[in-house]
Amino acid sequence: MTAQVKIKENEANQWQAHYDEVAQSALRLIWGRKLLITSVLLIAVSLAAIALVLIGPRYSGEATIRLNFLRDEPPNGAKTQPIAVADAVALVESTARTIRSRATANAVVARLGLDKDPDFARETMVWHTFFLIRGALGLEEATPTSRHLAASQLMRMITVTNEPRSYLISITVTTSDPERATTLANAVALEYLRGQMLQQLSDDQAAVERELAQLSSVYGVRHPSYALARGRLNFLQDRLTALRDGASGDDNLRLVAGQLFVPAEMTFVPSGPPILLIFGLAAGAALVAGIWLALQLTPRDHPRQDKLTVVGDRTGQPVRVAAAKSKEKLTDQ
Repeated sequence: MTAQVKIKENEANQWQAHYDEVAQSALRLIWGRKLLITSVLLIAVSLAAIALVLIGPRYSGEATIRLNFLRDEPPNGAKTQPIAVADAVALVESTARTIRSRATANAVVARLGLDKDPDFARETMVWHTFFLIRGALGLEEATPTSRHLAASQLMRMITVTNEPRSYLISITVTTSDPERATTLANAVALEYLRGQMLQQLSDDQAAVERELAQLSSVYGVRHPSYALARGRLNFLQDRLTALRDGASGDDNLRLVAGQLFVPAEMTFVPSGPPILLIFGLAAGAALVAGIWLALQLTPRDHPRQDKLTVVGDRTGQPVRVAAAKSKEKLTDQ
C-alpha cells in the first residue's frame, strides 16, 4: 500500500511539473511575440481614440417634476385639497410612462418643428437598408413620415427615471450641443405639463358647466350666482383656447396643480462618453486578441515535451519513461 501511495504521489508531482513547464513555455512564447501584441494594442487604442474624437463630447440636460398630490380648486375659490391616491408608486410610474410616450414626443416635435431638422427627420442606416431590400424584393412597406422619424429619434435621446419614494421624475436628454439638450429636456417636461393642464382645465370646465346648468334651473339666468359661474366658464374657455393654440406661457405651465417643475439648466461639462472605460475595454480586448493571434501563429513543429508515463518497479520506486521511447522499445521486442 505504501509503494502504491508513493507512486501516486510521484505521478501527481510529475503532472504538476509538466503543467508548469507548459505554462512557462506559453509565457516564453507570448514574450517572444511581444512586438505583435504591442502592435495590436496600439492599433486598438488608436482606433478607440479616433472614434472618441469623431463622436465628440456629449452633454445632458435634466429637468425634474415632483408630484405632491395636491390640487387647487379654482371654481370654488383658492383652496388646496389632497388628491386621493390608492397607490402613489403606481401614479409615479404611470406619469413616467406618459412622459416617455410617443404622444409626448410627437407634441414636442410639432411645437419645435423637429420634423424639419435633418438631424432628427432621417432614417437610420439599418432601417434604410432594410427598406431598400424589401423594395427590391417587391414587398410593400409603409414609408414613415418625417414627423414619425423625428419622434423616434427624440425618444431614443430621452431618458426618464423615477424615484417612487420621493415622487421625483427626472427627464434627461443627451446631445452633442448643451443648449439643445437643455431646450429639449424642458420642452418634453413642458409638453407633459401642458397635457396635464389641458386635462385639469377640461375637468374644471365640465364642473362649471354642470354648476351653471343647476343654477339656471333653480335661480334663472339673471341671478348673480349664475353670472359669476358664467364668468368662470368664459375664463376657463379662454385659457383652454390659449393653451391649445400654444399661446400660454411656460411660467403658467410650471404652476400645474399637484406637480412641481424644476427646469433644466445649461451645463458645459460633458456627461460622456466614458473615456477611461472605452480605453480600458479597447486595451483589454486588444490584449486578448493579440495573445490569441500569437498562439495561432506558433509553428506546428514547435518543440513540445514528450508526455511522461510513470511506472513503478518491484521495489515501489517510480521510474519515468518517455511515452515515445517506450513505444519504440515495445516495437523492438
